[in-house]
Amino acid sequence: MKYQLDLDLLFKRLKELDIKKVGLVLPEGLKVYADYVSSELKKQGYDVIVSGNFNYGACDVPDSNFDDVCDCLVNFGHAPLPVESNIPMLFVEVDFVFPYMGLLENNIDLLKKEGKRIGLVSTVNYVKELPKVKEYLESEGFEVFIGKGDKRVTHSGQVLGCDFSSSSNISDKVDLFIFVGEGRFHPLGVAISTEKKVFAFDSDGIYSLDEYRDKILKERFGAIFRAKDSKKFGLIVSAKKGQKRMALAKILKRKIEESGFIADIILMDEVTPDKLYGFDYDSYVICACPRIGIDDAKKYKKPLLTPKELEIVLDGKEEYIMDEIDQSDF
Repeated sequence: MKYQLDLDLLFKRLKELDIKKVGLVLPEGLKVYADYVSSELKKQGYDVIVSGNFNYGACDVPDSNFDDVCDCLVNFGHAPLPVESNIPMLFVEVDFVFPYMGLLENNIDLLKKEGKRIGLVSTVNYVKELPKVKEYLESEGFEVFIGKGDKRVTHSGQVLGCDFSSSSNISDKVDLFIFVGEGRFHPLGVAISTEKKVFAFDSDGIYSLDEYRDKILKERFGAIFRAKDSKKFGLIVSAKKGQKRMALAKILKRKIEESGFIADIILMDEVTPDKLYGFDYDSYVICACPRIGIDDAKKYKKPLLTPKELEIVLDGKEEYIMDEIDQSDF
């Protein structure tokens, strides 16, 4: 098994809750272990049903599909979010080992040219590696900071695709950030939200996010420019509990209408391009997961804006602000 799954704590919690029937929720990268986890649970006497739907994070709570067939849901690979569920929802974090310490050591002189104060950030799967990275960097003479996020963030140094507070809360203390983990979206969010230099270490090597950030911002301002002539806006709200920013959508709807344009709220579970083909809106605003507006924007024929980008369209603001989820959005 590539990742070590520690199930003992889960078994203890299930026993405390007197659970009999368990619903398993796994993201795409961990679905390969569904049979293993199911088998281990069955050995303990539990009935198991595995979710076959995509799972996009702790924000994606499929309780309405399971509340009549399971006593609880178990979400693997994510840290808890303050999201309500009809039935108990337990989280099993899956820790990955950061395999790029050699890259870090080989490029230490490059980092020293960028500054002496470093902020460390990561996703939940690598966040427990941060103390090890911090210790090494301090041995090389750096001053290292690991920020604490808001109440939606479980671990210090952890960033979400919709919350970069662990980095923005320390941005005034650092010269640059290092993102520990895989993928480009999270370090991109850190780079945009803090306006600091960000380096990522992953299977592609060590690289600055400057070029990628500039490329994405150019694409986003292109979408904003194309949306400036829009008269009809569709405000997309996800039915997923942790993404259902209905309060925000209603505020934006009033703002659009006060500007003399048409706006409708479109509620859907899975946000996909094909669900919009039959509509005739000029542009759409994504009041769901912020990643959709950036990662998936090219899949949509009409401009797909974030709420912050809509403000640029309506108010003429020039500063680009990364979309992040706030509890007041719901």
